[in-house]
Amino acid sequence: ARDGAALVLSAEAVGLAAWCVDTAASYAKVREQFGRPIGQFQAVKHRCADMLVALELARGAVWDAARAPTAFTVAVATSLSVHAAVLCANGCIQVLGGVGFTWEHDAHLYLKRALSIQSLLGQPRVWRRRAAQLALVGERRELRVELGDAADPARHETRAFIATLEKGRRRRQMAEAGYIAPHWPKPWGRDASPVEQLAIDEEFRAAGVRTPHLAVGAWALPTIIEHGTPAQQDRFIGPTLRGELNWCQLFSEPGAGSDLAALSMKAVPADNGWLLSGQKVWTSMAQDADWGICLARTDSDRPKHEGITCFLVDMKSIGVEVRPLRELTGASLFNEVFLSDVLVPDDCVVGAVNEGWRVGRTTLANERVSMGAGAGIGPSVDAVLKLVPDGAGEATLDTVGGLVAESQALAVLGVRMTLRTLAGAAEGGAEPSVRKLVSAEHDQRTQEVGLALLGPEGATVDGPAGAWISGLLWSRCLTIAGGTSEIQRNVIAERLLGLPKDP
Repeated sequence: ARDGAALVLSAEAVGLAAWCVDTAASYAKVREQFGRPIGQFQAVKHRCADMLVALELARGAVWDAARAPTAFTVAVATSLSVHAAVLCANGCIQVLGGVGFTWEHDAHLYLKRALSIQSLLGQPRVWRRRAAQLALVGERRELRVELGDAADPARHETRAFIATLEKGRRRRQMAEAGYIAPHWPKPWGRDASPVEQLAIDEEFRAAGVRTPHLAVGAWALPTIIEHGTPAQQDRFIGPTLRGELNWCQLFSEPGAGSDLAALSMKAVPADNGWLLSGQKVWTSMAQDADWGICLARTDSDRPKHEGITCFLVDMKSIGVEVRPLRELTGASLFNEVFLSDVLVPDDCVVGAVNEGWRVGRTTLANERVSMGAGAGIGPSVDAVLKLVPDGAGEATLDTVGGLVAESQALAVLGVRMTLRTLAGAAEGGAEPSVRKLVSAEHDQRTQEVGLALLGPEGATVDGPAGAWISGLLWSRCLTIAGGTSEIQRNVIAERLLGLPKDP
C-alpha cells in the first residue's frame, strides 16, 4: 500500500515539477534586466536546464514504475520525483525573483505542495537507500522493447546471414551485406527501419557476433554519403566499412573548440586544388588515420559561419605533421596536427565551396548520436555494487542508491527514445539531450564512487584500484569531448525551453 501511495504522489510531483519548469522558462523569456531577457544569461539558462533534467529523469522513472510497479521501480521513481519537485519549486521561485516571493503568485503553493509530498513520503535519500538495498540483493528492472511480428523478416534474414559468416572474412561479408551500418542507405547499409535495426542488433548480440566499430568513420562517412560525389562515395565508403581506411576529424583548433565557427585554418586556391595551412588540435587517432575530414576557411570576408569549406585530407600528404599529446591518463589518443601548404585536390572537396558549415553539421549531428548511444545502467554500476561492504552505513547507501536510480532512469530514457522512434515521431523530445548530459556526468560519478569505496587501496595503481583510477581519469573527457556539459546545458535551455540565445 505504501508503494502504491508513493507512486501516486510521485506522479503528482512530476506534474508539479513540470509546472515549475514551464513557469520559470516562460518568465525568463520576457523578464528584462541589463537591457536583455534574463533567460539570455548563462546562469539562468543553466538553472532552468538543470530543472528540466531533474524533471525528465523523474518523468521517465515514474512512467516506468507505473508500467511495472515493483519495490525497486517505485524506490527509483520516488527518489527522483521528490527531488525534482523540491528542486524545481525552489528554482522557479529563484528565477521569478521578487515576483516569486509574493503571496499573489502561485509559485509558493507549488513549493508548499512539494514540501508536503516530501514530508509524506520521506526525503529522497530514504528512497535512494532503499534502491541501493534492493539492488544489492539482486533486484533489477530489465528493460527491453517488444518488436512484435514486424521484426520477424529481419530476424530470419539476419540469422541466415550470420550462418554464412566465415572466419577471416567476417568484416568484409558484413560490409558487403550492409550489416555494419544497417540504417545507412543502400548499397552501404540496408535502409533498415527502426524495427529492423533493433532486430538486427538483437540477433547479432544473441549470436555473439560483434559489429565492427568504425570509430571516427562513423561520423565522417555520413557526410560523404549525404554531400559527397559518386566518385568520393566509391573511393571512401566501401574501404572504410571493410576496415581498410581509418579516419580522424580535423575540426577543433586552439581558438575554436565549442565555438567551431571561429576556426582560422586557411585554404587558398591552387592549381587543381587548394593549399591548406594552419593548426588543428584535440584530434583523436590522427596518428593512425589514413584520411581526415577537415573544415578550413576559404573566404575570410564572409561572416564566421560562412566562407568555410569541407575537405578530405590525405594524412600522408607532404606538409602534414602529427604531434601526439600526452593525456592525463598517460596515453596519447589525441594530437596536434599542423598543415603547411598541404595540397588538397579539387576532387577532395565535399559539397560546395563556402558551404562547409552546413556540410560539417552533418558530421557533428552523427557524432552526437553515436556518442550518446548506449548510456544507462551497465557493468560500471554493477561493479560499484560489488564493492559495497556488508553493513554499509546510510551515507554509503545514499550515494550508491543515487547511482542506481540515475542509471535506471537513463536506461528508461533510452527506451522512451526508442519507442518514440518506433512510433514514427519526428525528431524531438527532451530525452536525447538530457541523456547525453546526464550519462557523461553519471559515468564520472560512478568512477569516483567506485574508487572511494576501495578506501586506502585507492591510493595506488597496483591491485584492484588500478582499473578504477584509469576509469576515473579517462572519464574526465566525457564532459568535454563532443560538446562540453556547459554548452549542452545551453543547448537544452535554448532548444528545449526556448530561452533566447546569446547575442
